[in-house]
Amino acid sequence: MTDKDLRAIPKVELHRHLECSIRFSTMRELIEAAGLESPANVDDFKKMYLVTEPMLDLEAVLRKFLATQKILSSEEILARITFEQIEDAYHEGIRILELRYAPTFVRQGHEHLSFEKIHRAILDGIARASHLPIAVGLIAIIQRVLPFEEGARVADFAIANKDTFLALDLADNEVGFDPAPFAPLFARAKKAGLRVTVHSGEAIFPGSAECVRTAIEVLGAERIGHGVQIAYSPKVLDFVRERGIPLELCPTSNWLTNAVPTLDAHPFKKLMNSGIKVTINSDDPGVFGIDLTNEYRVLHERLGLSLADFTRCNDIAAVHSFIPLSAKQKVWPRPIKSI
Repeated sequence: MTDKDLRAIPKVELHRHLECSIRFSTMRELIEAAGLESPANVDDFKKMYLVTEPMLDLEAVLRKFLATQKILSSEEILARITFEQIEDAYHEGIRILELRYAPTFVRQGHEHLSFEKIHRAILDGIARASHLPIAVGLIAIIQRVLPFEEGARVADFAIANKDTFLALDLADNEVGFDPAPFAPLFARAKKAGLRVTVHSGEAIFPGSAECVRTAIEVLGAERIGHGVQIAYSPKVLDFVRERGIPLELCPTSNWLTNAVPTLDAHPFKKLMNSGIKVTINSDDPGVFGIDLTNEYRVLHERLGLSLADFTRCNDIAAVHSFIPLSAKQKVWPRPIKSI
């Protein structure tokens, strides 16, 4: 399949971080406008601000995200980058798109931006893209590395705005941060009608796969962000398969964060062939210098996935997207039905 063929595939993206999906030209423009160091040479700029080769670990990648975070300094910028990434997603063939963001991350260093202002600006960006035939929804992220009280603020905010949030998520560095203490926040969110997805089983460390079980049993996760490490734990893999929990897999991201040693070694196909519901996602395309079509290319060229495989992954994602069925079906080319 050519890039044109891959781009033409109708796609669902369930796992894309809004803060780190900035269009490259816009990133350069905003960094220069902010007075930050901006090498004239494109390759030097990418080396400074993008993650294009494996870093030491997930924490090292997350630190690099902070450089891009500095430019999220106004409501107009937030509205602009939201609109642009929806526009770009549409041109990638994406028809159902879930964007997630952490209000605490966006606000860091931008104290003049309240959670309300941030959210309103993002909604404005979505509204600007309303002419495009793409269904878009938002997920609120709790940063597990912050104090519980900060997580509670985010949960309260998401619940108060449940008409414009789909779900609650728990993200950031897993190592040393047990997800279980956040269970009361997710219980309140579910009671209020929000759905739950949790970053888990991404990094390599003892007990990584078991964290996926905790995310499902204790936090009530209906989907798992990444979950790649369950491929190496037969018991947890069986548990996830029996529960029918989809994984939001992000191949290039997993390679760049050293969650897998190489793209060729990614267990995507192993998980798929084991009966796990797998979906294809880009995670942080702006900072990684990729788009979702790149992930299809990787899976096709490195792991041999076929058009039929892609169709099945997208149909799974369409079913398990938290966006209301009526909104999804308007833009999806096939009937959305349980798989």
